[in-house]
Amino acid sequence: MSLVNLAHCCSHLQNASMARLGLTSIPSTNLHHTLMLQLQRSGYVSSVTVGGPTPPPPSHLNPILDPADPEYQSQSNNESIITQENIASWRLWVGLKYWNNEPVLQKIGLVSKPTRRVWMGFREIEALARGDTSGYVKGLRGIGESMYVTTDRGLLEVRECVEKRTGGMILCRVNGV
Repeated sequence: MSLVNLAHCCSHLQNASMARLGLTSIPSTNLHHTLMLQLQRSGYVSSVTVGGPTPPPPSHLNPILDPADPEYQSQSNNESIITQENIASWRLWVGLKYWNNEPVLQKIGLVSKPTRRVWMGFREIEALARGDTSGYVKGLRGIGESMYVTTDRGLLEVRECVEKRTGGMILCRVNGV
């Protein structure tokens, strides 16, 4: 897992939302894809689509369709088959959301850095979810604020970690409207 690439992804999403872009692309990795699906589930982005270097057709930007869905795969043509020759050029196309002419995704940034990874157990994550400071990480205080943790059960939001009583590495913090 490369936190440097994740930092570039976070800053790109923040810059794209402040520039009022409707659609942007980031490199396609498993970590980016999982994080974008979590952001979509939390309501920060409208759609996440795996595609090539050019934007996908508007019919593929439907937020309901999942790339693993057979209906989605039947809509794709033969040019969009992933092979060893073209896998490096694949991108995640992310549709950004806006509310009252303001971006829903206000701020996104890493908590764990490439040189300092922040691991927390269940008790510390529970304190973060309550709004308390744990270590040097400030708790969730604002409305629409989320924090994402990579665990042995996958990438989860802090509140899901509390429900499942698991700890992990704190990846990023997201502030919304």
